Amino acid sequence: MTNYANSMLQRGPNPVVGAYGGWRLFFGGTLLGGVLLAWAGAAPARDTCKMVQIAEVDVTMNGQQPLVAATINGHAVQMILDTGASKSLIWRSTAKELGLLLENLRGQFYGVGGSEQASSVFLDDFGFAGAHVRKLSVFAIGRGGPGDATAGVIGEDLLSSIDVEIDLSAGKVRMFKPKNCSGDEVVYWSNEFFMVPMQDLEADSGWPEAEVSLNGHTELVLFDTGAAFSAVSDEGLGLSGVTPETPLSDAGSTHGIGAKGVETKVAKFPQLIIGQETIQNVRLRIANLFGNDRAVETGSRIPRNVVENRPDMILGADFFRAHRVLIARSQGKIYFTYKGGPIFSAPPRQLAAPAPEAPPAAPAGEPPHN
Repeated sequence: MTNYANSMLQRGPNPVVGAYGGWRLFFGGTLLGGVLLAWAGAAPARDTCKMVQIAEVDVTMNGQQPLVAATINGHAVQMILDTGASKSLIWRSTAKELGLLLENLRGQFYGVGGSEQASSVFLDDFGFAGAHVRKLSVFAIGRGGPGDATAGVIGEDLLSSIDVEIDLSAGKVRMFKPKNCSGDEVVYWSNEFFMVPMQDLEADSGWPEAEVSLNGHTELVLFDTGAAFSAVSDEGLGLSGVTPETPLSDAGSTHGIGAKGVETKVAKFPQLIIGQETIQNVRLRIANLFGNDRAVETGSRIPRNVVENRPDMILGADFFRAHRVLIARSQGKIYFTYKGGPIFSAPPRQLAAPAPEAPPAAPAGEPPHN
């Protein structure tokens, strides 16, 4: 059983939360151009923080995948909300089902499980969160098939220019443009919270990354809603010298953007600290997350890592389901509050017949997790 020790930041009254007056997306003709959000609303007082909400999106969970509604050329589709994807894209099978013309590219997409050949496809209309983009060129990769519940991925090119609140257990994602907010006033739903500063972003990725402490060792972590389960890279463990408290046991395989499955192990670690949140006796998956992201350069026969400064750890949808999270790009910080229940899921082989599980108790002499 996982035990929790709790330490939270506190502050005074909550800020005003403003209703939005509409928003528009400008992409410069492509998803690669980034997002400009225009909003309209009542002007706040000069010294008053106002969280101007520009959109609220319903989220449904397909197993451990958070899905949001979108439209492609007027067709209603479901897409994965993926803060760990640097670019939004659709599956090649989706393009074929909708009768879209695919143009093969020389580029590759890399992620957990290796690489995928990229194609491009032209959309007459793409709709998301009440906004529409006309004449849009996007990437397509080879995942998906007949009967797939999803059409693609909403990635960081759509999300990284705004502050995004992710509340999976409540089935909501909210998007904000804070006005006159310089600190923790943005956590409008609670006076107690955790906070971790974001690290400088990987070039062209837009990933929300931060440093955490695992058994007293600093690890770089990616906050990744698109990953079903949280996991630690065995390469990251080896480089930092972190060792689990228990022997490794098999935990099945997982898949990411690449075609290859990745075998996972599971073991217990005495302590994980994320900002001011301390999680004790935590069972985490361990996998060679990015071992297949290698390519041979022209003039060389030696494969090299394609993605530099790769994260040592991923906090996936299991972490997000237990927390309410605000990725505050405007401040370079991630705020979060614990909502209850287990933070990290059991190994996949145990998910087929889950038993009812009571919230874990706090260790003796420590306050319960709020």
